[in-house]
Amino acid sequence: MMPFYVESLRTGSGGPRKQARQARAQGDWQLADSVWRLTGVVEQVVSGRWFSVSRMFGVEGTMLCWYVNFERPPSWRGDGWDTCDLDLDLVVEPNGSWRWKDEDEYEHGRRLGLITDAEHKAVQEARDEAVAMVEARSGMFAESAEERWLPDPGWAIPALE
Repeated sequence: MMPFYVESLRTGSGGPRKQARQARAQGDWQLADSVWRLTGVVEQVVSGRWFSVSRMFGVEGTMLCWYVNFERPPSWRGDGWDTCDLDLDLVVEPNGSWRWKDEDEYEHGRRLGLITDAEHKAVQEARDEAVAMVEARSGMFAESAEERWLPDPGWAIPALE
């Protein structure tokens, strides 16, 4: 059976996303190999920070938005990092306007016990930090939305080992 979250990416359906969250709460989940295909992404991950910031680019290289993903701080390995998505996102348009995304999923994760009270407090502080960065146009938000980016077609697709 295909993991629920991968199924939700394939179908665009919200049902499997809810099932994935429930399975995670029960400790009944599995790692899946899935290739990101929706956008080009340049991501900034910072040690100790409860969110990452990505610049999302369309197929022609035009920036679509900045995407702030709230997640546990990274645990670094020699070949990358581990983290856990906390189901809350901030979408920042090229013009600087912003909106929260998936607040309902975050609250559902809280009810299921996936996000502890201490983590919730850290996320609340991180929300304020991210919004302040957006409004000050600092960090990745200082970069021009006019800049285009496409991945090098010669890059190999990473694989899970």
